[in-house]
Amino acid sequence: MPTYSFECKKCRKKFQEILSFSEFETGKRKCPKCGSKSVSQVLETFYAKTSRKS
Repeated sequence: MPTYSFECKKCRKKFQEILSFSEFETGKRKCPKCGSKSVSQVLETFYAKTSRKS
């Protein structure tokens, strides 16, 4: 399952959640620090690790 990064608009806390695609689409997130539901997704870089050698 993918890991998504979020930032609270109220307290500016950044946090990550591992969500399935259906959980992500529901959009019901809240900040673990202050409990605010005003959060936005933060886009970050990622890498893919495979077993194939290049």
